[in-house]
Amino acid sequence: MLVKTPLARLLATTLLLAGHAARAQSQPEPAAAAYATPAPAAAQRLYQAADPVSSLLYNGPEYVNYAMRYAERVGHQFFLTPEPQTGSVFYYRQPFEGLQLRYDVVLDQIVLEQPTSPLTLRLVNEKLDRFTIAGHRFEHLQADSAAGGLPATGYYEVLAEGPVQLLARRTKRRQERIEGRVVRVEFIANDRLYASRAGRYYPVNSKSAVLKLLADREPEVRAYMREQKLKLRKKQFENEVVVLTNHYNQLPPR
Repeated sequence: MLVKTPLARLLATTLLLAGHAARAQSQPEPAAAAYATPAPAAAQRLYQAADPVSSLLYNGPEYVNYAMRYAERVGHQFFLTPEPQTGSVFYYRQPFEGLQLRYDVVLDQIVLEQPTSPLTLRLVNEKLDRFTIAGHRFEHLQADSAAGGLPATGYYEVLAEGPVQLLARRTKRRQERIEGRVVRVEFIANDRLYASRAGRYYPVNSKSAVLKLLADREPEVRAYMREQKLKLRKKQFENEVVVLTNHYNQLPPR
């Protein structure tokens, strides 16, 4: 069952409760006034009772934007942009769509905008299997480097699917610097590519690594590289590896 965030229902409920509260204030009843419940709190309880599945989203810990404590900032800690982006999550084994999300790649956490509050929440990683944000798809994968697995547990963007699955680990690190009495921070991106093939994962960090990964179809791969002028150089490395991997995955079986 596909669950959508019931924004319209929430707004209607809140407006209805606000109207009751306003009427109650214009004609107060002494016996009931002492026990009156603020409309937003009542709306939240009604929302959870009416839609307990969706309420799973809004029970996580608060996300505090730690970047704001720095007097000067270069860059930001989020994937693509610091602004909320439309996405979806598979959370507590339930799908939710039409959400406003940000992905903190320093902490490897998904940040959720609440429809009824200015506070932002961070979803619990152990309960979040996968998500999409701005059209990019991420899967939560486990580390197991000793058995030919990934070096770190976390979210990996899926760039290509097929016999060879291409993944990207999106990370940033904070570099702090004190200049006079001012603490300055710079967020530095450090993305890494990995490929999954026959149950094993391989780092994809050079042209030679790509050619070794696709060596069983080397003549076709090299011919396509010449045709498309793919050099696999640093500046366009990720984009060209995606193009080449997609081509490999579409080759007819021998």
